[in-house]
Amino acid sequence: MSAEKEIAKGVDRQLELTPVTEEEIEIETKTSKLNVLNWSMYDLANTIYSMVIVSLIINQYALIIGQVELGLSYTRADMIYNIVFAVMQIVVAVLMPVMGALSDTAGKRKPFVLGLTGVILLFASLLGIYHSLALVLIFYVIANMAYQFSLTFYDSMIAFIANPKDVGKVGGFGVAFGYFGTLIGMGVMLGLQSIWGSPVSQITENEPVLQYGYYGVPWTFVIAMGLFALCAIPFIFVKERQKKGKVPPFGQLAKNAFRQVGQTFRDITSHKEMFKFIIGYFLVVDVANIIVAKMFLIVRDGLLMDVSFSMIFIIISTVSAVAFTYFIGMIADIWDAKIAFFVIGGLWGIAIIMGVLLIFFAAPVAIGFNFPFIMVILMGLIAGPALGGTWVAQRAMITELAPKEKFGEYFGFSKLSGKVSASLGPLVWSGVFLLFEAIAGALYGSYNLYKAYGYAMIVTGLIMAIGLAIIATVKPSKKLVIEGEQAAKQEG
Repeated sequence: MSAEKEIAKGVDRQLELTPVTEEEIEIETKTSKLNVLNWSMYDLANTIYSMVIVSLIINQYALIIGQVELGLSYTRADMIYNIVFAVMQIVVAVLMPVMGALSDTAGKRKPFVLGLTGVILLFASLLGIYHSLALVLIFYVIANMAYQFSLTFYDSMIAFIANPKDVGKVGGFGVAFGYFGTLIGMGVMLGLQSIWGSPVSQITENEPVLQYGYYGVPWTFVIAMGLFALCAIPFIFVKERQKKGKVPPFGQLAKNAFRQVGQTFRDITSHKEMFKFIIGYFLVVDVANIIVAKMFLIVRDGLLMDVSFSMIFIIISTVSAVAFTYFIGMIADIWDAKIAFFVIGGLWGIAIIMGVLLIFFAAPVAIGFNFPFIMVILMGLIAGPALGGTWVAQRAMITELAPKEKFGEYFGFSKLSGKVSASLGPLVWSGVFLLFEAIAGALYGSYNLYKAYGYAMIVTGLIMAIGLAIIATVKPSKKLVIEGEQAAKQEG
């Protein structure tokens, strides 16, 4: 979902970017409002892609194609999608350090962003032409990898379009524009759905026939990518400062990048508290990633609510994340990052428990002034800051644990860990669905598939609890300093 990406991008810009000295650049410019506006428009544009293709369409589209065209079960079609998604995330994780190194050494980053954007626009537009599961997944993998890599170059541009003292404000401005992209993407998809119909990926009493709905109209994808392209036009006119020097050969670049990752891993494993945190965070963010990736389907196929409200639910969560994530950061500042993790763990726990109870005892949830529907709204409001707070607390914890001279390396490794973690969640999710299908089928013959969402959420909740238990054993630097002072006083 775009919410966590926008929040994460905003924090990354403020914590990980360092000012560029005059010796490193050929052109020195001041922060220009027009330049910042042009740069921020790309944030709006690429969020249309992440919201429409990644959050709303691709998973359910793959489910429908697998069942209608190949005769697969819902669970098998979802398993294929999840495996492809997991492999893609691993490849992205492996190549991300190389992209980061290339971004650091490139003279200009804008050409890379524009080139990768062309790849996104082309392959995402092709998604609606062929109802072939293999082709759709190939096109999606190419488009999404280009999207992930484009963010590396785009985010790093901020140090070359803004004065160092303005980096935080400019980053926040870009994030704000990203949320406009969320609303635009949702609005357009709601309109197209009203014209071409709702997709149905699970057969129920109320919806006995599978159908593509507006996914089956190629213009859906063309219109969405046309909006992306239109909103990205101002980015063409961004002026960025240029670094001196030549880009080293790709092989050397990759070798240096992987060597740095290996060295950082060795540093972290020798840092007991940081190592424990990375393991715990790996499990926590794994759950956050999978809940976000499946949020639309949890509401649509788990709670059996209509497509329109499933979209609105994501908007509710996004707005809630924007409104309340700030307070998670305040908690980390006033107390420490571990307390912030306990708070987000409580929020995730409440949201997951509410979702499980609603799936088992209230689905299908009717829209209206009734208790289950009100609980769904509350679940969305709680999930938003839980999601945003996960990334905020992570950055606060690393700030407390990492040596100042290692901030960049440790933040980068944490992001890499998050990418690898994103590949684990879908596999666990599919495992739960397959197990449910086998056991329920053997015991009862027929079963309500939507209940598998409840069991999957229980398992992911347990994984998060294990991660939080590990983080609970971490002693942030603040606590270590206090204990050291107390010991010194006792000795004195």
